[in-house]
Amino acid sequence: MKRNNFLPIGEVAKLTGASIISLRYYEKIKILKPAHIDMDSGYRYYAFEQIFHIQVIKVCVELGIPLKELLQFADDTGVIDYLSLLAYGKKIANSKLQRIHRGMRFIDTMEQKITLAEKYQQEQKIYARDIDEKIFYVIPYDKPFDSANPLEMVKSFLGFKYGDSDYAGELVEFGLMCVFSPNKVERYAFVELEECNDTADIRLIPAGSYLCTQNEVISIEETPKIFADKLIGTASYMAIETIFIASKYEVGKPISELRVLKKAP
Repeated sequence: MKRNNFLPIGEVAKLTGASIISLRYYEKIKILKPAHIDMDSGYRYYAFEQIFHIQVIKVCVELGIPLKELLQFADDTGVIDYLSLLAYGKKIANSKLQRIHRGMRFIDTMEQKITLAEKYQQEQKIYARDIDEKIFYVIPYDKPFDSANPLEMVKSFLGFKYGDSDYAGELVEFGLMCVFSPNKVERYAFVELEECNDTADIRLIPAGSYLCTQNEVISIEETPKIFADKLIGTASYMAIETIFIASKYEVGKPISELRVLKKAP
């Protein structure tokens, strides 16, 4: 067999951008066998046509497809069903694009929220803040919130599904909500949604000028006391407490924003 009909492993590495270590690994897991191995030196040689297969492997790596999965598209003789492999790769690519788009939406939303909150950062008093209408998915809570149990409750939202939407890992606003009235207090944990279906678990939170304050501890149960001077003569009102999304955020010392709307929904 003439070596000049083949490409040495070093040249293949330069042509394809795949390292020699990678090419040897592809051989080890049996997804790319050299066209020729010198029995004396052990040096590997590849056919020119194999460059195409190496490019396919590289695309699979970029898409996050485990290389050993490529074996399911080859028969015992090494013949590869490229049409099925490409269809599988396209499916993986589309799924990855959807995750990227969700990530970009999350980034855009975070930037908008941080920009709006910028002027309220480091506030040490009660201040007024205009907030747009929101859609909350809520879970009723049957006892007073304290500094421990709300955290455990909202953790359950980090992987929850609403309808056909999976919100795992992309929540922007979640927290606690209380609706105060003369004879009772309704308590909920909530997560904000981009859209909603007609269900009993959805609350439309009206836009308005909210009275707000920032705290280092959960303080929603103290709302009547904290806003006492501002709530004189107000029979019913709503309080929302969530993490304050600031441009400067100290990990381990989250700041919450307690918001009050005098007219409860």
